[in-house]
Amino acid sequence: MLVARERELSTLVDALDAGADGAPSAVIVRGEAGIGKSRLVRELLDRARAMPDTVIATGTCVESGPVGAPYGAVRRLLHELALEVGVDALGDAAGSPRVRATLARLVPELDDGADAPPATGVDYVAEAVERVLERLSVDHHLVLVLEDLHWADDATRGLVRTLGATLRGSRLTLLLTYRADDVRTGHPLRATVAELERNRAISTVDVGRLDRHEVAEQIRRLTGAEPDAATVHAIEERSEGVPLFVEELVLSPDARLTGTLEDIVLARYERLGTAARAVARLLSVAADGVDEELLARAWAGRPADFRRGLEEALGAGAIRADGTALAFHHALLREAVQATLMPRERATAHARLALLLQGLVDDGRRDLAAGAAHHWRAAGEPGRAFDATVLALAGARAQYAMASAARLGEQLLELWDEVPDPEARADASALAIRCRIAEDLRDSGQMHAAMRAIDAALATAPERGAELERARLHAAAMSLASEHVGAAAAAVHVEPIETLLRGRTDAAALPYLVQARALSAHLVDRVTAMRVSDEVVDLAATSGDPSILSMALCKRSTVRARDGEYEAALADLDHALAIDEGAMLWGRCATANIVDTLNRLGRYDDAVEAGESAITDAIDVGLERRIGAPITANVAEALVNAGRLDEALVHVRRASTLLRGESPRWECFLLEIEAVAALWDGHLDRAAELLAAEAPLLPDPEDDAEGAFNAAALTVDLALARRAAAPPAEASRLLDDASRAAAMLLHPEAVRDPSAAAMLLLATCRAIAAARAARVPDDAALVDRAVALRDTQPDHPATAHVRALVDALLAGPDDVDRWRRAVDACGAGRSPRRLVHESRLRLALALRRAGDRRTAETMLAEVARDAGADGASLVGGWAAAALVRREETRSPLDSLTSREQEVLALVAGGLTNPQIGARLHIAPKTASVHVSAILAKVGAANRAEAAAWFSEHGRR
Repeated sequence: MLVARERELSTLVDALDAGADGAPSAVIVRGEAGIGKSRLVRELLDRARAMPDTVIATGTCVESGPVGAPYGAVRRLLHELALEVGVDALGDAAGSPRVRATLARLVPELDDGADAPPATGVDYVAEAVERVLERLSVDHHLVLVLEDLHWADDATRGLVRTLGATLRGSRLTLLLTYRADDVRTGHPLRATVAELERNRAISTVDVGRLDRHEVAEQIRRLTGAEPDAATVHAIEERSEGVPLFVEELVLSPDARLTGTLEDIVLARYERLGTAARAVARLLSVAADGVDEELLARAWAGRPADFRRGLEEALGAGAIRADGTALAFHHALLREAVQATLMPRERATAHARLALLLQGLVDDGRRDLAAGAAHHWRAAGEPGRAFDATVLALAGARAQYAMASAARLGEQLLELWDEVPDPEARADASALAIRCRIAEDLRDSGQMHAAMRAIDAALATAPERGAELERARLHAAAMSLASEHVGAAAAAVHVEPIETLLRGRTDAAALPYLVQARALSAHLVDRVTAMRVSDEVVDLAATSGDPSILSMALCKRSTVRARDGEYEAALADLDHALAIDEGAMLWGRCATANIVDTLNRLGRYDDAVEAGESAITDAIDVGLERRIGAPITANVAEALVNAGRLDEALVHVRRASTLLRGESPRWECFLLEIEAVAALWDGHLDRAAELLAAEAPLLPDPEDDAEGAFNAAALTVDLALARRAAAPPAEASRLLDDASRAAAMLLHPEAVRDPSAAAMLLLATCRAIAAARAARVPDDAALVDRAVALRDTQPDHPATAHVRALVDALLAGPDDVDRWRRAVDACGAGRSPRRLVHESRLRLALALRRAGDRRTAETMLAEVARDAGADGASLVGGWAAAALVRREETRSPLDSLTSREQEVLALVAGGLTNPQIGARLHIAPKTASVHVSAILAKVGAANRAEAAAWFSEHGRR
């Protein structure tokens, strides 16, 4: 019975309607025990059942010890889903044999004999469940409920984190409930809830206690009569406004208005006969959801007494049955009954349950090993608990439940000192188990928990010995830092690995040595980097392990691409793919690098084709998020460069959905891609929003030079784009903003990796050209850096447009020859399409200033007509505006070329010819020639008169 929950129900209804309309949504429902969370959800489900094409599935978590069987509630939810849509439809939604085989680990009815993915530390289950939900939600409105998450096992919590973060699906409503009073500081669900609450698509409903008027309404509905004020007052005070307690007090024939709240809950139990109470006590130890047959086998008395007691408990409503699964009327009742057990009775019950479960485990039911371990431990049998935990740990990894595997590893360590010869029983040292815990946490997506585990393991590691395990920990930390933070954070682990493994080249040490040395190649000068990368590949080849060699080849390819050796980089990546047998992540990661390298080569259509093929492959093997998502992001970048913005934005949205919450670096990259598209397509406000969203996530240049530099480049270009239509005062401020952002080019990382700064180099040169046009003196250091980076760009046809554009921008707007070369370089098919139109626009303006108005206006008309189709509406708008300004008012300065105007401004500033030459990077003699031409054009007899003329005509 639902009373006074209109506001809470309204939030749930909004989420239900949103999901039905194609806007996936989720709601977290929380409150204390007995407050009515489940009743609120049931009310919503009653409404959902009346909606067309709605499929409802529920999974309830049960308390099953410190480490429950992996995916307990998820199994129940998928089972209900299979009953609703049919096993065939569920299998078809998997989309590929391997994804179906993965799901068969949770839904045995799906097993059709196909090979499941290997247990390599990758969480295939989350991706498989996401895929099925996404596909089923096309034809159905899925309403999924996961209740009592405060009891969720680690694997279920991990899946909830993923589902809530991505909310993949066309029509999906996800409802999550938990007992708020149980989730205090240190509870593992707290971190999950904190992550979910950061998602704007997830709402939170806090279910509170009833006030006196609401208690009166509940009594009225329960009894059908109007309660008197004294009764309402007594029950409201006694129940403290908790609906479950109100109900027990009203409906109990011998309700007591004195005693504790526990007494209220126990009243239903205490009315039972002896056998029924004994059944309830045994069930309180076995936990909700236990199979009736198993409970009967654990019964120590006569079978007839068990049957009679169970029937009485069911009839009294103390226990309920869901098929053959038994559970208490409410979790509070189970907890209260369990508290009545004497220690000996509790231990005996645990021992009987442990023995039964262990027998099933020994017969092949490894999924019950975690439960057996729990009962052995509670029965005071640490040795048998330890051995069962070892089996449960292996089973969790076989089911890709890496979060549960990590928790089971922690349980082994808790039992370590209580059992004889634990190292032999676990076939691993305590430190090796700590290593694996950290890796399992990493593979389950818990980056911060993994780092804490690594720090704790290193802190407990001996100062001498265990070199391999300590190196393994540093390697795991390096991997995490490299993926989620950047190279600088990862680099601190290189030296410890080298020190710990000095002189070793055995198979056990090689993976970590290769990983460390491959990273070190990104921290040294370019010549040394290439030598180190070659040595790393040679070292990896000696391992005989394709995955190690594949990793080394992928790492070397990035060094080669950085130096402009794009074809050699592609050869490395092709080699990495060739040795991939389909089960190793590095081989698949090679495809992401191939797409990126083809993009850098200007082969955008090839990049898209290769990427789309790889995405299909990743989907087929059930790794769309882990592998397909980064490739999707790279394809989006290639599509933007090709001017195919509509397609690009579809890929950006998909990658954002898949990668949401995965890594700040990927979030930055996707925001950057969309900002580039928005900016050059003329949507300046949208570009500004995206840059603002990116700002808190931006890496330092030491960690991700290209990401930091590209963000600065976008800031420069956005300020310059806004300046084009701004009034004078605002234009001056925007030019200052652009110049400040351009100063990022002075960072040392730009010199160490010039290719990473290419986008910022062009933006900086645009800012320099704009400042010169506004008669703002050059920032000499910035100009020098731009020239130096132009000269150190990779010498390759793919980067020729960068050098040509830098030349033309620094030469000035009137240098027709240089702008022709820039147009030729951009038109050779290797530059982003937006730059083709920009170079043609600037050439047209130079031609018009040189007097070739017909050619200029023809070219401007072409740019105005064509740029928008290539995602460069911003440039097209500038071209259209330039056509309108054919007869623009001429300034006295217009009789001078742009270079002459620059020289005159410096003459007015008191600079000599040598000083002018140094400032503008021209010879002093050339400066002298410009000064002579200026004197003639403005009618000045000397430099002083020319300066006075500039003072009168040149300040605008």
